[in-house]
Amino acid sequence: MPVELLVGVDVGTTGVKAIVCDRYGNVLAQAGEEYPTSFPQPGWAEQDPEAWWLATCSVLRQALAHSGVSPKAIAGVGVSCQAPSLVAVDKLGAPVHPALIWMDRRSEAQCELLRSTLDEDVIAQINGGRIDPYFLAPKLLWLRDAAPDAYARCHQVVQANGYIVHKLTGVFSMDSSHGPLTLCFDSAQSEWSPRLIDAIGIDPAKLPPITPCAEVVGVVTTHAAAATGLTAGTPVIAGMTDGTAASIEVGLVRPGDAAEMTGQSTVLLICSDTPYRGKVLFPLGHPIAGLHLVVGAMVATGGALRWFRDHLGESEVVEAQQLGVDPFELLSQKAEQSPPGANRVIFLPYMYGERSPIWDSSARGVFFGLSLATTKGDLVRAIMEGAAYGLRHNVEAAAEAGFALDTLACVGGGARSALWNQIKADVLNRPVSLPAAAFGAPMGDAIVAAAGVGLYASIADAVAHMVKPGKVYAPLAANVARYDRFYRIYRELYPALRQLFRDLAEVEQ
Repeated sequence: MPVELLVGVDVGTTGVKAIVCDRYGNVLAQAGEEYPTSFPQPGWAEQDPEAWWLATCSVLRQALAHSGVSPKAIAGVGVSCQAPSLVAVDKLGAPVHPALIWMDRRSEAQCELLRSTLDEDVIAQINGGRIDPYFLAPKLLWLRDAAPDAYARCHQVVQANGYIVHKLTGVFSMDSSHGPLTLCFDSAQSEWSPRLIDAIGIDPAKLPPITPCAEVVGVVTTHAAAATGLTAGTPVIAGMTDGTAASIEVGLVRPGDAAEMTGQSTVLLICSDTPYRGKVLFPLGHPIAGLHLVVGAMVATGGALRWFRDHLGESEVVEAQQLGVDPFELLSQKAEQSPPGANRVIFLPYMYGERSPIWDSSARGVFFGLSLATTKGDLVRAIMEGAAYGLRHNVEAAAEAGFALDTLACVGGGARSALWNQIKADVLNRPVSLPAAAFGAPMGDAIVAAAGVGLYASIADAVAHMVKPGKVYAPLAANVARYDRFYRIYRELYPALRQLFRDLAEVEQ
C-alpha cells in the first residue's frame, strides 16, 4: 500500500479526537475520548497532561484499528490543541505542575502588575492582543510567583500539542500559530520578540524554538510506537492551535475568508494578509507564510449548553441512553419548539468570565426575561442564541478594526446542530456554510501534515484537493428582523450589569 495516509489529532478542552484519512480527505476512521478538567478554586482551570497522552494513545489505537489499514501506510501525523495552555515540563518532558489551560484566570494579579510596568500598547503593536490571564505570559509569571519550586524545575514551556509531539518524538517545540498567544511574540516576523520577553520578565531559556506549523520536527520513537500503534519513524509535524486547524479544515487561505468554531467556546477566525495589532481581538498564526488569523474568542458558549445538559437535562440524558442518541439531540428538539427570540428570554453566555470583545473575568451568565411561561426549550434556544449574539459582537468588532468578512463557515461540535447553524445565519444576516464532512480540527491537522510530508507542494494545494464544500444556511428575512431587536437588548445588558458583576465577584464565598 502506498504511504499516503494521514493522521490528525486534536487535544481539545474536553477530550482528544483523532482521524485517519487518505490524501484526498476521505476519512477511514475516527475516535474520541474525554478527560476531566479540575477547577480547584473560582477562576482556576487545570488538566493533567498525562491524561492527554493516555487519551491520545487510546484514540490512536482505536482509529488505526478501525481504519483497517497498516500503520506503515501513515505518511505523517499532525497534532493541534486547545490554546494557550501553560505546560511546564522538566528536561525529560515530565510535567512539573498541572497544566493551566486557556480558561484559567488565576493570574489577574500578575496582569495588574504588568499593566503598571508595561505599556499595553507596546504589546498590541508587536504581538497583538492585550494583557489578560488568557494568554501564556501571565500564567508563567503566576507559576514563578506562586509555585517557585515548579518554576525552578521547569525546563521548557510547551503547549498541549507540543507536549504530545514531545511524547511522540522526544523533541521540544512550539509551533508558530501559538506564538501570538504568548504575548512575547513578533507577529509580523513570526518569531520571538526579545523586547517583549525582556519587558515582561520571562526567562527566554524556558521558551522552545518556534517552528512553522507544517515543518517535520521529528519522527515517532520506538517507545511511542508501542504506546500508540503508530510505526516508529513516522514523521510528525509541529502542529498548530485548534483554531488554526479549524481554519484549514474549511479552506481559509484567502484574506476575507472566515470561520466560526463552536465547541467548549466559540472562536471567530478571519484570514488576513496583515497581522492584527489591537487589543479588542487578538492575532493567531496561520500555517501559510504571509497570512495571519484575526481572532475573536469567547469562553463558554458550547460549555453553557453542556452545563445545562449536566445540571438541568437529567431527563434528556436518561431518555437519550434509552434511545441510543446524543442528549444534545433531544435538547435541540426542545429548542426547535421555541420561537426565534426564545419567548423573550435572552442569555448572556459569560459562564466563566469572557474573552473578546469584553475581556472581563468577573462577567457571569444571565438568563434575562424569565417568566412562569418559560419552558426548557426556551432556555436551550436562548443559550444557542446568546452564543450567536456574542459571535455577532465579535464580527462587528472585527469590522470596526478593518477586518470585514467575505465568507463564513461553521465548524466544531456546534456545527452538528442544524438549528444552531440557522440561528447563526439569522443573527448575523449572512449565509453560513459547512464542510461536506465536519471532522473538526483533526482534518486540518491532516491537511497541513499532507503538505508537510510532501504529498502536496503547498498547504494551499493540499486544501484544494482535500477540502470539500457542504451545506449552506441562508438567513431567513423574518428572523433577521426579529433578532436585530433582541440583539440590541443583548448589547445593552452587559454594560448595565458590568459593575454588579464586579461587586458580586468581591463577595466572599
